[in-house]
Amino acid sequence: MLVNLSNILHRKGHSVSVLTTVEKGPLSGFLEKDITIINLERKWKWNPLTMYFFIKKIRHFDIIHVHSSYNLRYLFLASRIFMLRKPIFFHEHFGDINIDQHISWHTKYIYPKTIMIAVSRQIAEWAINKVHIAEKRVFVLPNTVIKENIKNSSFKSRQVINLLVVSNLRPTKNIIAAIQVLEALLLQKNNFHLTIIGQIADTLYYKKIKEYIKEKHLESYADIQTNCTNIQAIAHEYDLALHTATSESGPLVLIEYIAQGLPFISYNTGEVVQQIKNDLPEFIMPSFHIEEWVKQVHLILTMDQYSLQKKMQETFDRYYSVEAYYETCMEIYAEGLQL
Repeated sequence: MLVNLSNILHRKGHSVSVLTTVEKGPLSGFLEKDITIINLERKWKWNPLTMYFFIKKIRHFDIIHVHSSYNLRYLFLASRIFMLRKPIFFHEHFGDINIDQHISWHTKYIYPKTIMIAVSRQIAEWAINKVHIAEKRVFVLPNTVIKENIKNSSFKSRQVINLLVVSNLRPTKNIIAAIQVLEALLLQKNNFHLTIIGQIADTLYYKKIKEYIKEKHLESYADIQTNCTNIQAIAHEYDLALHTATSESGPLVLIEYIAQGLPFISYNTGEVVQQIKNDLPEFIMPSFHIEEWVKQVHLILTMDQYSLQKKMQETFDRYYSVEAYYETCMEIYAEGLQL
């Protein structure tokens, strides 16, 4: 979201800089080339000289927009020490909100002093009702993506049906459920292959996935890739995507699928699902019954793919246009600065 929002604001003529605390990271390569990247190269979290340099670098900006709670805590402490008196816009996209509504002492203390931008209504309600942030300080800005013009899409008949899972590798993403769908499909016909793409967020869960694949003798039918960052560019290589997470705020990847016309099946969680479920009901599952997912895979694969792509294009234009996202964001900034 940081990359998308920065690029959108830059293309609209705003002066945008991105500050990272430790390293630029691989996604920095997707920022517009004229966007300034400031990297603190922080070695020790509590180094006061680094904090001073941080505040000095951001003091002249009109809008300070922060992602991730650990970055917020660092900024909040530095701003108190070096007397930065500017509103902080905090973008909260915590993905486990359905299963983890724990409130730490620093959350309760810091969050109400920010202007919160929630990516889902559920996060906004949690912020107001549980964290007790004033309602006027909480805004909802659902995720969006910048659609890439990829010209490789085709509907050629393939001998192998390629399934895709894009998800960070951690337990909430419930990736083994997707592998179980693959197992059930292979019992009927052995022309399916599953590719799992994601960063290793939980090493133990990553090992558990690999062990499960090995235990079920699925090495020829499933593989894991951890070095892919541009999903839109490869979406045309797949026939169908699966999204089995038990809790989500977005998720962004579903919008990327819609942008590129890749059909998918997702569990009923997250703001994106709430937005699209009346437009694309065949893509949403109310449970994790494997046999129902298998039936839905077959149903979607036999549907007219051109008609599906048209519906997805209409859905993307309806909910995820860059113009609508930009206007909402600017309204949030304007209102937040008045508080």
